Amino acid sequence: MKIGVFGGAFDPIHNGHLHLAREFAARLSLDKILLIPTFIPPHKVRSYMAPAQLRLQMCRLAVEGDSLFEVSDIEIRRGGASFTADTLKEISLQYPGAQLFLITGADMFLTLGTWNRFEEIAKLAVLCAAPRDEYNSEKLLDYAKTLEQRGARCIIQDIPLLKISSTILRNKISDGEILEGYVPEAVEDYIRKYGLYNNHNNQQTLNDEQFIEIIRGRLTQKRFEHSLAVAEQAKHLAKLYGADPEKAYTAGILHDIMKDAGKEAQLQIISDFGIILDNVEKNLPGCWHAIAGAVFIEHILGIKDRDLINSVRYHTTARAGMSILEKVVYLADFTSADRDYPDVGTMRNLAATDIKAAMKYGLSYTIKDLVGKSMPIHPDAIHAYNEIVSAIEKGGTDNGQKE
Repeated sequence: MKIGVFGGAFDPIHNGHLHLAREFAARLSLDKILLIPTFIPPHKVRSYMAPAQLRLQMCRLAVEGDSLFEVSDIEIRRGGASFTADTLKEISLQYPGAQLFLITGADMFLTLGTWNRFEEIAKLAVLCAAPRDEYNSEKLLDYAKTLEQRGARCIIQDIPLLKISSTILRNKISDGEILEGYVPEAVEDYIRKYGLYNNHNNQQTLNDEQFIEIIRGRLTQKRFEHSLAVAEQAKHLAKLYGADPEKAYTAGILHDIMKDAGKEAQLQIISDFGIILDNVEKNLPGCWHAIAGAVFIEHILGIKDRDLINSVRYHTTARAGMSILEKVVYLADFTSADRDYPDVGTMRNLAATDIKAAMKYGLSYTIKDLVGKSMPIHPDAIHAYNEIVSAIEKGGTDNGQKE
């Protein structure tokens, strides 16, 4: 038996999803397509999503009467952020001996190598995608070769895609436009019935509990635990130095949100939102996740607090003119409970007693490390170092120093 596995937020499911699935079924002679709406999508998150049970029902309505499709609530029943490796493993147990084909969109395919337990995914399923255009096709084929070198089996099919996206649909619904041709009629009726994707829905604010679930699905276990440790340390330091402890905790949760996304995904989101890297930044991939992370929390999660955004943006390089919150998050990343580098004890003592000295020590440590590796140093780090040294020479306190 050959089974296509097609997961996603399906927020809402539309004719473009169904067209892609049917084309793969025809070309690969698939016996069944499993549509699997996610509870919390680990790779692509917005500040508002329709409730999981409603997205599940829309999927059922979209394929009602079509024997090719089966809608699975496997990830919704599991709750939280599901990993594809776990889903494929469970499906393989449900259908022993079946050959699984994981169908993804082009953008998702280009991040597959960074997904949690990728090697398991590669063993459990053939990886399938279709390009958006000719340029995208070359990227997919090149990336497929890199995945195949890691043991994956990949199929890239030149399927003409329908120019439909869930984002376009949500905007059309919000503007009161007719969705004929974009979604099955039963899905449109359901959307209208429950008033989904109206303007007021998009104003929902996420909380720390939801942020934690989001990073749980985006980060490795070690990075996830590090983020929680940074959040606790940031909250502690914020209380010492007069920053907002709750905001510091949130910044700590989110500071590495793009760390495990992979370089392709980091550069993609940076480019998507019009940020141009300078020549130094292009050669400093270690700072890309911070830039991408700031973009992600502002434009995808809908966070508008500039101080919080900057705390994520500059937690790696620092900069001149940092707010207390920015300094707290920078130092929390250096001194969280999970850190075990040789000088961490010194850093923790300084962070707890003298924020200026701690900033100087942390910046010196980073700059020396980069020099030792013959790597470029971000100008922001140099400016931050010069500013803090000057402040220490002048004596007194700055806006991040206890009186």
